[in-house]
Amino acid sequence: MSSSTTASFHKCFKPNHHHHQHHAFTFAFLHSCFFFFFLLSAPPPACASTFSGNETGDLEKQGDLFPQILRDEAVGRLYQLGKVSDGNGYLERTFLSPASMRAINVIREWMEDAGLRTWVDQMGNVHGRVEGVNPNAEALLIGSHMDTVVDAGMFDGSLGIVSAISALKALKVNGKLEKLKRPVEVIAFCDEEGVRFQTTFLGSGAIAGILPATTLEISDKRYHFGNF
Repeated sequence: MSSSTTASFHKCFKPNHHHHQHHAFTFAFLHSCFFFFFLLSAPPPACASTFSGNETGDLEKQGDLFPQILRDEAVGRLYQLGKVSDGNGYLERTFLSPASMRAINVIREWMEDAGLRTWVDQMGNVHGRVEGVNPNAEALLIGSHMDTVVDAGMFDGSLGIVSAISALKALKVNGKLEKLKRPVEVIAFCDEEGVRFQTTFLGSGAIAGILPATTLEISDKRYHFGNF
């Protein structure tokens, strides 16, 4: 990104004019009621814990596999991500801000912990994917956005990302992740709120191939972050 006082994201993404895809993808946002139940029943942790999967046998014997991964660890990660902020004492994580760069690294680490192959695309979306037994099948895309409004709620966007990763991690420690019948891909979208550039759905619009090229010329007059 340019070090001038007006930052443009034109160089961050090369528009793809070939919008017709060979495969149809399904978008699903994992905000299920059972997950809210787990969240509400868990106390705020001091820090985010990580279960490597080595304890799988003991967890299954105790019947604690799902509560520990889908509740305790997930809640810890929500609190951890809620502290990745550009604001002091409140949550603010806008597109391409320093906090969003840190969030990318954190989310990518969680995806890899769940057994997913990860990458960051040219727009700044974070992807974590498992191919399953049939890599040529239509893929299921799951996720949400990692950017926030100013003074945001902790669950907004982050819940969809964390819950999706947690669900796949539970499959991993059960030995079922690689047995999925189709590819599954978790995406943490770089921008939905549109706070920084005053235009929404930049991340998902780029993936869907519907982002107008003119959008890439919009400048940001508020922030000055130097080079990315």
